[in-house]
Parts: sequence; C-alpha cells; structure tokens
Amino acid sequence: MENLAGWKAKAGKKGTLMRQKFHLWCHGKIVEILNNRWTELGGDVQTVNPKYTSAYAFDGSGKVKRSKKNYSLCTFPSGKQYNADLCASYNIGARYWYSVLIGDKYFSKVFVSQSSTNTLRTPVTLGTLRSLKASRCK
Repeated sequence: MENLAGWKAKAGKKGTLMRQKFHLWCHGKIVEILNNRWTELGGDVQTVNPKYTSAYAFDGSGKVKRSKKNYSLCTFPSGKQYNADLCASYNIGARYWYSVLIGDKYFSKVFVSQSSTNTLRTPVTLGTLRSLKASRCK
C-alpha cells in the first residue's frame, strides 16, 4: 500500500472539493481494515513511498507525459501509451519487491544510486527490479 501518512490535499481550481473528497474517501480507515483482515489471514502489510510512482514509466524509459485531453493516459518516452494508474500500480508493486529483496523494512528510498557518491538518481520502477534480477542471475 502507499504510505499516505501526512498527505494533505492541495487546493485545486476554484470550486473543487479535493480535501473533502479525500476525507470522505477515508483512506486511513480503509488501510486499517485491510491491515487487520490481512493480518488475521497471516499476511504482512507493507507500505511504500508513493512519490513519483505515476510520474515515471514502469519500463524504466524515463518520465511520462500526460495527455491534455485524458489525464489518465500517459505516454512513455518510448512512445507507448498506458493508463497512468496502471503504471503507478506496477511501480508500487516493484517498490515492494525491491524493499523485500534489499531489506529496507520502511522503504525510505525512492531513488536508487548508480554512483560512488551515493547520490539519488534513478527512480525505483519495475524496470529497476528487472535489471536487479538480471544482474543477480549472471
């Protein structure tokens, strides 16, 4: 699940009810119920950092561009078009498995470093998970 603790809805255009919609949605209560039910079944719920999940392509090609007519569509730098929510859900799943493989219990990292200075560069996406698997299989 996405860790939305401390998230505050930003005011949109005049007349939008973003904050009211978020509070009516009751994200915290849904998370609590799912957590309790899944724990009863013997599972473990992990929250991941949702930052940039829908902003980057899940195949690792880079930032996506949103359609101006239909905001739920995004175009990858490679030219493919996907639903932005589907792309985000792939990236959230990849971040979960990345945290399981690396062992970061609280998953504070959004980016993984490829340099010796340990600077944050590449967002963790499904492409990152695939490249990690390929490097471990060699």
